[in-house]
Amino acid sequence: MSINEIVGKLKDPGFDANLRECLSCYTAGNPTDCEKVAKWVGALRDDLVTLINEIGDLEEIRMTLAVNYIEIKSRWIALNTKMNYQNFRTGSCDPVTALRGCGMSQLVALIEGLLTQQEIDQITEFLAEPIRRAA
Repeated sequence: MSINEIVGKLKDPGFDANLRECLSCYTAGNPTDCEKVAKWVGALRDDLVTLINEIGDLEEIRMTLAVNYIEIKSRWIALNTKMNYQNFRTGSCDPVTALRGCGMSQLVALIEGLLTQQEIDQITEFLAEPIRRAA
């Protein structure tokens, strides 16, 4: 995949439309929060695009995609953990946290589509390692 193809997939307008549709399906969220989260996720994506454009070297870009995938997926895991504990303790979770989790899952999937299955498997194993050690 070329640099232009990677940037094109990240900047696909369909991503923004799908993200907003996904966020609007969460009935506990209000439209203002949905729009704020959509802009937040879009800014994270745009930061990645800016970084990729500054690098320009395909091998370094592949590494950057992997590192960003780890960062975004780690944030998603943390948000899910927070939501699970909120649900356990109070019976519901903060709507903005849920919207952020939804938005992050969309960004994880977008970046995942730019990685090979082997890269995804290695990262997943790496992220699961602290849990395995704790068990």
